[in-house]
Amino acid sequence: MKQIFIAMAVIFMMVSISSCGKKEAGLDGAVDFSITDLEGNSVKLSEYRGKTVLLNVWATWCAPCIKEIPDLKEIHAEYKDRNVVVLGVLLESQSPEAAKPMVVDQLQINYPTWYGDDAFAKQFQIQAFPTTIIIDKNGKMVSRNVGLQNKERFLNLLKAAGI
Repeated sequence: MKQIFIAMAVIFMMVSISSCGKKEAGLDGAVDFSITDLEGNSVKLSEYRGKTVLLNVWATWCAPCIKEIPDLKEIHAEYKDRNVVVLGVLLESQSPEAAKPMVVDQLQINYPTWYGDDAFAKQFQIQAFPTTIIIDKNGKMVSRNVGLQNKERFLNLLKAAGI
């Protein structure tokens, strides 16, 4: 019994040590991706290099996501002339054409909104909505936050990225 306990303790320590120092995927270098906007145009994140990007990943059926939108609209309006870009990435099963009326007419989103796919979700490890990713002016992902954020929290994330 004592030998089993010692063996399990050694295995636990090895696993613990091997996971030390690992960075969250995607936080160790510049990121880029190609994606489609709601008009069907192909766009790249690298088009915004030199600006701090608040990338908000959401879905139309997600109540916390919808609750964040007024704050994101305010930040976009207040900071667009300060090299800050708010970008929305819509991830869901309906087509961009089906989602567009809600984005444009109902929610009146004033910042660029793109349509994500499985490759995007995998690259950024999107497992829950909303997810907010901050990308600095060099294109490096500096934070990834899951869950409902408010304006103050968004601004703190942007300030931590150097705006």
